Amino acid sequence: MIIGPGVRPAWVRVSAPRVEGIRTRLALTGLSLIGVALVFGIVLVAVGLTLPSSHSPINVIGVMTAGIGAFWGILSGVGLATARSCARGEFVDVNGARLVRRLLGVWWAGAIFCAMFAWFCEVMALSNAERPVPFTVGSVVYLAVLGLLVVLGGVAFFTARKVLRVG
Repeated sequence: MIIGPGVRPAWVRVSAPRVEGIRTRLALTGLSLIGVALVFGIVLVAVGLTLPSSHSPINVIGVMTAGIGAFWGILSGVGLATARSCARGEFVDVNGARLVRRLLGVWWAGAIFCAMFAWFCEVMALSNAERPVPFTVGSVVYLAVLGLLVVLGGVAFFTARKVLRVG
């Protein structure tokens, strides 16, 4: 562990079964989020590029942004899975847990921004005045998966907030 000047590791003693529960919950939730975010990313790109509005350059920008949002979801899952290292033996590293919670909050905010931007791009492409584009089932799926991407980030954030809170 790299420690900067004036920062000391703060380890809190907890029971060994609780540490195992923390490690298990973080690993299972993190790995699940990685898989779901990966599938969502593939779905977003595949569906987004086949929408009737895909001829519009703004739609392509939105789909790329949606892919970046899926990356934030994958990163959140990796963050949760690796946060297991904050709990070892009968101790939890409070500083490490705080850092993980903050990072997950930032990554969730990034996913929210990307989803909102991609949503905006899709709505702009659909409301093109020159060439009207129909609102299809693919558009509904695309916009719904964008919303679910935001939910994934929230799941990661609130799981870490609940599981890594000790004291």
